[in-house]
Formats: sequence, C-alpha cells, structure tokens
Amino acid sequence: MSAFPRTSLPAKPVRQRALTLATAGVLVTGLVATLGVGPSVADDRSATSARVGATSGSQDGYRGRNQTSDGKPGTVVGPPVNLRGRAVQAKNDLSYQIAPGVVLRQWDQVDGRQPVGQVRMNLVSVDLDTPGLSFQSLSPSYVTSRKKVSQFGRWNNALVAVNGDFFDIGGTNAPLGITIDANRGILGGSRDGWIPGVNSTLWFDNAGPHVGPLSMQYTIRQRPDVTVSGINHPAITPGQVGVYDVDWHRTSGYKVTSGKKRAREVIVRKNRVISNRPKLSSGKKIGKKDRVLIGTGPAAGKLSTLKKGQRVTLAKRIEGGKPKVAISGDRSLLVNGVRTVINNTIAHPRTAVGIDADGRKLLILVADGRSSVSRGYTMVELADMMTALGAENAINLDGGGSSAMYSRDGAGAMGIVNVPSDGGERQVANAFGVVYEGVLPPVTPIVPTPAPTPTVPPTVPPTPTS
Repeated sequence: MSAFPRTSLPAKPVRQRALTLATAGVLVTGLVATLGVGPSVADDRSATSARVGATSGSQDGYRGRNQTSDGKPGTVVGPPVNLRGRAVQAKNDLSYQIAPGVVLRQWDQVDGRQPVGQVRMNLVSVDLDTPGLSFQSLSPSYVTSRKKVSQFGRWNNALVAVNGDFFDIGGTNAPLGITIDANRGILGGSRDGWIPGVNSTLWFDNAGPHVGPLSMQYTIRQRPDVTVSGINHPAITPGQVGVYDVDWHRTSGYKVTSGKKRAREVIVRKNRVISNRPKLSSGKKIGKKDRVLIGTGPAAGKLSTLKKGQRVTLAKRIEGGKPKVAISGDRSLLVNGVRTVINNTIAHPRTAVGIDADGRKLLILVADGRSSVSRGYTMVELADMMTALGAENAINLDGGGSSAMYSRDGAGAMGIVNVPSDGGERQVANAFGVVYEGVLPPVTPIVPTPAPTPTVPPTVPPTPTS
C-alpha cells in the first residue's frame, strides 16, 4: 500500500485545486515567453559574506547577491526576451521510469534569456500512491560535519537524493534550519529561523508531504524567564540560550556567539549541573547524556545562578505540525499556488521540491547553472517552473555549488545525474532522499517524451517581506 493513504490527506479548497489542475502535467516549452515577468531588484543587495548572513539574521536572507551557502555571486541576467513568435524549446528531452512511480526527466530549457539562453533541468517526479516509497532527511553522524550528496545516497540506499538545507559554510558547517531524522529525531533547529518570519521547511507526517514554517520551542523548566533560541544551531540569538547535545559532537567556543565574549557555558548531565563557567570551551566532546547550555548577553547572567548539582530539565516541542521527517530551505517558492518570491535578475544553480494540489505527487528539481551551457535560474523563474510542472506548494533548498542530484540514470546506474557548478560534488550539511524498498526493475524509457505546452503563471502578485 502507499506510504501516505489518500484518506488521511486534508481537503483542499476548490480554488487551490483548480489552479494547480490547470497546470498539472504541463511541461515547459514557452514558459518564459508566456510569463511576461519583468525583472525585480528588490532583493538584489550588495554582496556580503555567506557566514555573516548566516549568523546575522538579515531580513532579506540572501546575504546580498549570493542567495546560496557558498557566497559566490550569481549570474546577472537580462529581462525575459520576446522571441517574436518562436516558442521556447525543450531540447534534448529524455524521460525514464527509474522505479515504479518514479520518473527521471532531463532536458535543456531554451528561452533565449542572456547571457546564456538555456538552462539544463533535472527533474524527478514521484507518485506518492506507489507502494514501498519512503522519504528521509539524510544527515552525517554529527551535524557539524559534511558529506557529498552521493555519499548520503549510497549510505542510505536512496533511489534519489538531492542537497538539502543552507548551512554555516566556513564556520561550524551546521545546517541553518530544522532537521528531523526518522530514527534519530530532532537533530537541530531554532525558535525563529535564520531569517525570522521567512524560513520554510519540507516535512512529512502520516498524511504525506508539507511545505511550511516549523518552529523549535525549548524551555528550561527551572528558569522559564530564559529564552532558548534553539538546539544545535550555528548562531545563538543575542540575549538567549543555545542548547547543544551529542549530535553537535564537540563544543565550538565563540563561533556560536558570532565572536561575542559575554557568554556563559553550563553543562548538564542526566539533568544535573556539573559545570558552570564564564568561558566557553572549544573542542570538548559532548557526551550522550550531556546538554551544553550557552547563554549570551543578559542570558549569560541568568545562567550564572544555576548551581553545581542543581536539577535542570529541558522541555521541547515543534510548532507548526507533527513532523516525522523534516529538512529546511530558506523560503517557500509557492504557497497554495501563489508565487511568494520576487528576485528575477540573479541566476544560480537551484534545488527545489514541490507538491501538487492533491498531495499525490512530489517534484524534485535541480537546475544547473554557472556554466557556458546552463546559466541557472532566478527565484521567479524557479517558482514559475514549479508551477508549470504542477506544483502548488514548493520550497527552495540550498543552491549554487551545493546543487546536486544523485539518482538512477537511464542506463540503470546510480550516480550524480546533473552537472554541479564546482566541477564536482561539494560536501554539504545534509540531503533529502527518496528510498524504494522493493526490487528495482529495469529502467524503462518513456517514449514519446511528453509534448511540452505553454502554461499560465499565478496572477496574484507577491507581497515582499520587509
């Protein structure tokens, strides 16, 4: 039977269902030519470092023009072009059924938009009614280490894996969003997200997949006046407390306080304080029964009142749902069929995951970029592409050199099927994976390739986040 029974899915409003059914199964020739979307520079800021943006909680969340964990500048693209009656073309278009209910499609989306007039697309479509499918967040042994997407895929016997969350590259290397593993539970997350009010998460419960905000709520029962900003997060909100456990591996000193020296470290073992000191340790291994509490600013003074031997208990809960598996990105691309992003001038390699109106299909897309044959996509282009492919809700995962897709190819071999922009795979913080539990049949080419047709974009204008 299917991993997600139809009967458990919430009903969709009629308007939402109609919007996506109008684009369901629609492919992509003519997409950019018919959209008529003008450029927006509202979120094209001057370049800053990836690490500063990761830890400063900047409201635009893109760290300037970078928009990716690697901090590299994107490709500035011209406005969508008028091809004078010539339709946008999907060239080199091939599709394969790589497992029951799972199709890999690859093509060149040729739209004439300069400086490179095409983008290489890599799409996996998953029928959620297919028996034997499961979905996982794929993480290393410790959240502060990184691995390649292909390693995550092989080690977890995944049929498909793509890069996951944005991460603190060059710092702690930890993911910036919420990560929940089906077996290990909550690996990390924060109360407000690294872009408060903006961050979104791809998560799964018994009903199926969802895209939306999740919030990690921690409290210290003996000190309810202390605000806990998160667990295993690379940046503690000033004036709050961060919690670190065995999944963090070793203490990181003042990296997690952005170098701020007014901080205090309390180590709790089996719910008892065993250490309370005004200087943060670095490189100290965190035991299985340990919780390291680090307070910054005024919270450091509040932690100083905890005495050695005192009982300290932590309570935690997730707001926004009851996820069994979760992996975050920076923001939603589509919410109930409405595009929610505005950047249409800066292109990067991109990774996105979308859900159709009925919640019965998952769409996993990697757009290659930063090359002479594939420029990458703007956020607007990415959202409109997900709409054209049939998604009603979609999320933007990390991009740039992190964008990679591990899958079964047309010859039946497992490996990276896209072209990462660094020339090879980058080590990333985590990945999102699709696992098929049955015996894989031979790969079947889908002939003929579905004929591309134009689509109509959402008409409701987005409201920029201030």
